[in-house]
Amino acid sequence: MQVTAKPYAWPYDGKLDPSRTALLVIDMQTDFCGKGGYVDRMGYDIRLTARAIDPIKQLLNVVRAIPGFTVIHTREGHRPDLSDLPANKRWRSAQIGAE
Repeated sequence: MQVTAKPYAWPYDGKLDPSRTALLVIDMQTDFCGKGGYVDRMGYDIRLTARAIDPIKQLLNVVRAIPGFTVIHTREGHRPDLSDLPANKRWRSAQIGAE
């Protein structure tokens, strides 16, 4: 089995074993990719991070149709009172008025 991709299909030899392969999707959350999120509030162009959304959706559609393929999503999260937020992130957020 191969996944059609650019610049070439993956894996190169077609030896994709869904029971030994996982798709790991990291930090696809509003703070990094969405309007009003942290990256947007810092004044960065979110099109740079948001442009990954459609290709990831396409890949998810492919692998979710494969029996036995594992999909793992991660995200950064903190307690509602932010008691577990590291000091450097608290400081950085305060610089843009996000706290």
